[in-house]
Amino acid sequence: MVSPTPVRFPPELDREISDLARRTGTSKSSVVVRAAAEWLRMQSHPRITFLTTNTGERRAALLSGPQVWTVAEAWSQHSASERTTEIVAVSVGLSPADVEAALTYWAAYRDEIDQLLERHQADQDAALRAWEQRQELRAI
Repeated sequence: MVSPTPVRFPPELDREISDLARRTGTSKSSVVVRAAAEWLRMQSHPRITFLTTNTGERRAALLSGPQVWTVAEAWSQHSASERTTEIVAVSVGLSPADVEAALTYWAAYRDEIDQLLERHQADQDAALRAWEQRQELRAI
C-alpha cells in the first residue's frame, strides 16, 4: 500500500509543479512521483534521460539521442554471432559506451522495454499489412 509522504516545496517550485500538472492534465502527486522515479533511474543510469513522445508517453532515452528501445531492437535484430556491443554500436551510429548504457537500462527494466518492442513490432506489422492492401488495389 502506498503511504502518503508530506513534502513542503518552496513556493516557486510548488507553482511550477502545479503548472505542469495543469498542462499535462495530471495531479501534482503524479508529477512529483514521476519526477522522483525518473530522477532515481537517472542516478542509477547516468547516460539515460527521459523524454516525452508525441503521444505524451515518457520514455527512456540515451543522452546522445535515441530511445533505449531502438538500441534494444537493433541488438535483437543482430544474429547471435554479431551481437556485440561494438558491432551494434557501428550499425546504429553510437559509441559502444552508449550501447552498453542502453543494454544495462534494458536489463534493469526489461518488462518496460520489451513492451515497447512488442508495440512497435505490432505497429510495423499493421503498417505492412496496410501497404500490402493498398498494393492489391493496383491489380483492380
